[in-house]
Amino acid sequence: MAPTIALGAREVTKSFPGVRALENVTFACAPGRVHALLGENGAGKSTLIKILTGDQAPDSGAVIVGDEEMSFGSPRDALAVGVTPVYQELTVLPEMSVLDNVMLGHESARRGVLRLREQREHARRALERVTLGGLDLNTIAGDLSLANQQLVEIARALVSKSNVLILDEPSAVLSGDKLEALHTVVRSIVAEGTAVVYITHLLDEVRDLADDVTILRDGRFVSTGPASEYPMERIVREMVGRQVDSVFPDPADRRDEVVLSVEGVVPRGADCVPVSLELRAGEIVGLAGLVGSGRSRLLKTLAGVRQRGDGRVSVGGRPLRASLGATIGAGVVLVPEERKRDGLVLELPVGQNTTLTALGSISTAGWISGAREAAAYAEERDRLGIRSSSGAQLAKQLSGGNQQKIVIAKWLRVGPRVLLLDEPTRGVDVGAKSEIYRIITELAAQGMAILVASSELPEVIGLSHRVLVFRDGAVVGEVARDPESSEKIMHLALGTES
Repeated sequence: MAPTIALGAREVTKSFPGVRALENVTFACAPGRVHALLGENGAGKSTLIKILTGDQAPDSGAVIVGDEEMSFGSPRDALAVGVTPVYQELTVLPEMSVLDNVMLGHESARRGVLRLREQREHARRALERVTLGGLDLNTIAGDLSLANQQLVEIARALVSKSNVLILDEPSAVLSGDKLEALHTVVRSIVAEGTAVVYITHLLDEVRDLADDVTILRDGRFVSTGPASEYPMERIVREMVGRQVDSVFPDPADRRDEVVLSVEGVVPRGADCVPVSLELRAGEIVGLAGLVGSGRSRLLKTLAGVRQRGDGRVSVGGRPLRASLGATIGAGVVLVPEERKRDGLVLELPVGQNTTLTALGSISTAGWISGAREAAAYAEERDRLGIRSSSGAQLAKQLSGGNQQKIVIAKWLRVGPRVLLLDEPTRGVDVGAKSEIYRIITELAAQGMAILVASSELPEVIGLSHRVLVFRDGAVVGEVARDPESSEKIMHLALGTES
């Protein structure tokens, strides 16, 4: 008889020093079904996945694979019985080729010699399924975009022909046609009998893709059932344990003062149309477009992270030199897309992360004052609603939403005039999203000029006074704030509207 549970957990409990991560959690994913595992950051999803994949052992309870209890000593044991994870934190080896990354752990060899032709055929078929069939297999993986690196990892999982595929926040770096390609792959492998555990913060994906839903909150099981019984209102209520205002705050009136002026800017090394724009005090301007459209590249250029190839930038009417130091000194700061890699020092306490950009304000003669550092952190904690045990807690131990607040707090310590936000709520749960929207709106009301790049159309429309649409590195249109403008933005982004 076919198993009824492809992958599951029975009354699993897991504790860490001072923290109960999971308490008597039960979960069951059936073959040929997409099972959405939902919960706020800190709900216990990641810990459960690590236990299901052999990365951690439970304190009590059992892991079930194919209706049988299993005891995994390592991730290799889970892979051996067909449980394959694709984690949110990319595991692509950046110095190796695409071919070697896709076939990693599944190399085809005879007498110790790789069968390159056979390997290339397997890799090509897997890449075609994730819309990367035209990719040069010899390309160094580290040269790919984050979205394509994620698709390479999924192709690697497809090569393994797993019984269970676990996808942890794949939409954190995928959008548009690449996300739709992933959904197509998921539907096809489910039709073949594979079970898929799908973790996402995008509730639209649950509606479009999931067959079943399980919700965790604070390390405890809340409910499970067919996805048809889970309208968005129920999902949000059970995830956060409270009502969440899903309506975007109305932005305050923008002022007349032009804070940021961009004239004919082209990022160095980019072959694109020059970009020009103006940003006023108190104004929130959204940047929309598909992945690779040039939004992030422009923000990095304006922040001095990437050099300008041409053009002029002025802040408050004064020309801005194209360097990181000059940009920060003029009050232009960037909250980056990859907060863990580019925005935080994960091994440092949150208090130290908060003050990294303004050490002069908490030190005397080169000596840092612990009291001043603690006071600075307390100020930002209260202002932004950061939740941590103390300023001594390590940044890596915070949820995604609180990590993002720390990155914002770090840059608020320099007193910025222009705040550049790249995917500000990526990998952030629905409750924390609402809080970040409030923070952005309040900063604009205080007179800060804000540019927001986001792949989520409701977010970029709901937050902004107006939206600039990017395609191929150029601004191809401007759309006023209007809940009904999504279709027009997509036409402009795709080039299907004149």
